[in-house]
Amino acid sequence: MSFLANILGKVVGAGTGEAVIGFFAKRAELKQQLVLAKLEGEIAIEKARAEYRVKDLEYDNAWELEQIKNSGFKDEWVLAVLSIPLLMVFIPPLQPYVLGGFAVLDQCPEWYRWLTVMIFAATYGIRIWRRQSDKLPAV
Repeated sequence: MSFLANILGKVVGAGTGEAVIGFFAKRAELKQQLVLAKLEGEIAIEKARAEYRVKDLEYDNAWELEQIKNSGFKDEWVLAVLSIPLLMVFIPPLQPYVLGGFAVLDQCPEWYRWLTVMIFAATYGIRIWRRQSDKLPAV
């Protein structure tokens, strides 16, 4: 560095060469610090995302365990209700009743059909919106 400073000093004056070299050295150092700070920021963001995902999975597991503990008789009842038409289809005298029942359900409003599906899904603890949200929020 002093060799370049001597040459610049002879060209532009004493002391000026070292000041110019010092300026560029400081500038390079600041650029390096900026790159390092950006990398540290990205690392911090990735750590935060990983921690968020871990807590999210812990919450999911706790919620699902609680649902299992509280399931009780309702799951068996829902399964029995859903199985009745399936069994009735195999009994020829009962087939018209099953087909008639589904024809009537087909005429129900769409909101009622969705409500029924959501109730059964909630009974079994199916959380579709959580399963689809593997993407982490932007930070």
